[in-house]
Amino acid sequence: MTTTFSHSLAWELRRNADSISQTFAQCEQTCLDVGARLGDAIPGLSDLAALFEALSRSLEGEDIRAAGLDLAAIARELERSADELTEETGALADLVGLNRAIALQISKLLISIRTINALVFNVKIEAASLNESGDDMSAFAGGLQQLALRAQHALDEYQQTHGKLFELLRASSEAQAGFQRSHQASLKSIAAEIADSLSAVAARRREIGEALQGISAQSQQIGAQIGQCVVALQVGDSTRQRIEHVHYALGLSADNLEPESAQDPEPPDLAARICRLQALQLDGALDEFTREMGAVSVSLRGVAGDAGALAGRGRSLFGASGRGGGSFLEGLERKLEAARAIVGECRRARAVVDRAAAAVGATMADLHQRTEGLSQIVVDVTMIGTNAVLKSSRLGDRGKGLNVIAQELRNYAARIVEGIRELPPALSEVVAFVERFSEAGQAHDSERLTTLDRRMTAAIGAFNSNGKEMTAALHRLDGEAASVRDLLERAVAMLGAHEDIGATLRSAAAAVDELSARIGDADRESPDIDAVLNRLLRAKYTMASERQIHDAFTGGDDDFAELPEAAAAPDVEELAEACLF
Repeated sequence: MTTTFSHSLAWELRRNADSISQTFAQCEQTCLDVGARLGDAIPGLSDLAALFEALSRSLEGEDIRAAGLDLAAIARELERSADELTEETGALADLVGLNRAIALQISKLLISIRTINALVFNVKIEAASLNESGDDMSAFAGGLQQLALRAQHALDEYQQTHGKLFELLRASSEAQAGFQRSHQASLKSIAAEIADSLSAVAARRREIGEALQGISAQSQQIGAQIGQCVVALQVGDSTRQRIEHVHYALGLSADNLEPESAQDPEPPDLAARICRLQALQLDGALDEFTREMGAVSVSLRGVAGDAGALAGRGRSLFGASGRGGGSFLEGLERKLEAARAIVGECRRARAVVDRAAAAVGATMADLHQRTEGLSQIVVDVTMIGTNAVLKSSRLGDRGKGLNVIAQELRNYAARIVEGIRELPPALSEVVAFVERFSEAGQAHDSERLTTLDRRMTAAIGAFNSNGKEMTAALHRLDGEAASVRDLLERAVAMLGAHEDIGATLRSAAAAVDELSARIGDADRESPDIDAVLNRLLRAKYTMASERQIHDAFTGGDDDFAELPEAAAAPDVEELAEACLF
């Protein structure tokens, strides 16, 4: 082999070695960049997993459980209220009936009072005809008339007072009956629907809780898969090291072809064997790199699909992204809002009843007081009537007409006294009935209904708060999952260059193998040459796959199975000596 030819081959070897190293540098940087970006995505996925794990626990939190229990109690109270509406409406009707009887009694008393006034007028006529006798019957008749007018005026006021109460009770009864007709069935229905919805929500909560844990586990799994891809991307670093080893070995071949001595050595079979071995090492590096990078790309595509499905899984569970309040609670919320509306109308209807109940007590006290006044006036009328009878008796035949009138006057006065005596017990019965009615209707007491409304509002608030947390988490899930998916898809695109690298490595391997044939006899087996190859190269390897290729090429050597630190580069004289074998 001429010196010029040796120099040319050496130059070509170095050019190929440099070209291989430079070509792979960019690919290695890409692997590093992709690995760094993928690594940055893992903490976000871990946080996402923790978030959904916490959300799954919050579905069974104390506030949600308490809200569910209170809503169950509210449903029972609404159903009981619906049942009590019938009793309450009937009680109001009975109360109106009692007061109608009292109104009729008052009307009879007024008729009697008006009759007394008519009789008093007749007394005045008779008294005028008897003035000749010297008795002052006109003054007597005038006093009697004043008493009768006072009694009628007092009873008129009594009737007006009771009439206002009666109208208030009648309006309350009509309002309550109307409310019962309109909403009793609705109350029972909404109570049943709330109870059913609570059961459905409890089941849904369990389902959602399990799904949230699934999302958490899937987020962790995606993070773990990305971590595995990051580890797999170390194939870039290992391939770089293998190429560095090839570069080093080709440099030895080049040095072998350009010894410092001017003497042209024997055909450099060692250099040819080194080149053939490096062609095999390049083929091995190519196979490993292509296989690992292909697996990483496939894995990243799969994980990208998983990340996209992760957001879709959340939307399918809770409804479209952006819908507030947690869509799985919306049915219950609508029913609670309907219940609140009915309770609001119940409060308004009950307010009329409450005002009537309050008015009954005050009015009955007033009527009791007026009844005492009426009794005293009628007693005075009765006494005057009795005096009129006595006067007429003293007048003899001339007082017969007055006597008849006085007897009638006294009879009507007695009838009025008896009627007034019946009023206090009737009024007391009404008061007692109102008290029983108020106790029986406590479920519809305005204050209690207000509390019921507040409890429903608080329950809705608890569910809404939990729903808002889920909505916020879904927004984050959408963003995080989409971001991870895009990152993975970009990583796949960036790693697509490995196919070009594969072609370059394949071409380089062929070129080195062709150089081997031009340098010398790479197929000539020589234990001495293989021993030199072991001594020069085997300690440089850092991957088991390199050693396997090396051992298969040289026939293996137990003496070099476990070599320590990389051996120092041999000098040119050692290579020149090796070429003589």
